[in-house]
Amino acid sequence: MAANNGPSVFWDRIIPFIYSAGAAVVIVGAMGKIMHYDWASVMLPVGLSVEAVIFLIYAAQSLLRPTVEYQWERVYPELDVNYKGELPTRSSTTQSSGLGLTAKMDDMLANAKINPDIFESLKAGIQNLNQSVSNLGEITSTGVVTAEFNGKVKEAAAKIGEMNSSLGNAVGAMVSLGDATRDAQEYRNQFHKISQNMSALNAIYEIELQDTNRHLKSMNAFYGNFSNVLNDMSDVSKDSQQFKAELNKLTTNLASLNNVYGSMLSAMKGSASV
Repeated sequence: MAANNGPSVFWDRIIPFIYSAGAAVVIVGAMGKIMHYDWASVMLPVGLSVEAVIFLIYAAQSLLRPTVEYQWERVYPELDVNYKGELPTRSSTTQSSGLGLTAKMDDMLANAKINPDIFESLKAGIQNLNQSVSNLGEITSTGVVTAEFNGKVKEAAAKIGEMNSSLGNAVGAMVSLGDATRDAQEYRNQFHKISQNMSALNAIYEIELQDTNRHLKSMNAFYGNFSNVLNDMSDVSKDSQQFKAELNKLTTNLASLNNVYGSMLSAMKGSASV
């Protein structure tokens, strides 16, 4: 292997826990900001900072713990990109060494003391060898699958990075929306206060209008009474004129009466002197 990427408690257990816990902090902060909780103004920056730290840890993980890559060219040289020889071929050939080969084989078997137990042991050994070769093939297939899995993991990590970026943009948009909603709420509160003030002004105006109506009614009554007084004064003026006329007549009559009495007295004096 190119690097020692064996099981690690830190990378395999602690780091995934940090990823999940940090994402939970970000989600809780975004929820608090959307719901306009008091603690959201502190929680959201903390969550975004934790998310930034998580991305830094992921970047460090990509450098310090790279993907496992097996050097199969060391086992199969023909897999090397710089291999220029002929591709190996597998063939089985039998060669005859002459008529004495069978006799030699018989002598070798006799000297080696070959018996059925030896053949059973050989059979068992061949079976174990076949099993080992099969396991080796499974390991090779597992390495290929692991390489494909690592490629998929890298693609998924890239997609997660894009999703986190989109999530950051969405969180920013939600924050802006939350600010706009808060401004709208404040505008609504101000408008509600204005409505209350207008209601109070309407009540005051209605009270003033009622007082004005009462004053108008009082003034109308006063002017009505004053008109009656003027009419009465007009009648009194007419009576005064009539009284004056009658008084003039009386004065004239008294003057005439005085003249008559004066004439009578003169006549009476004249008669007395004769």
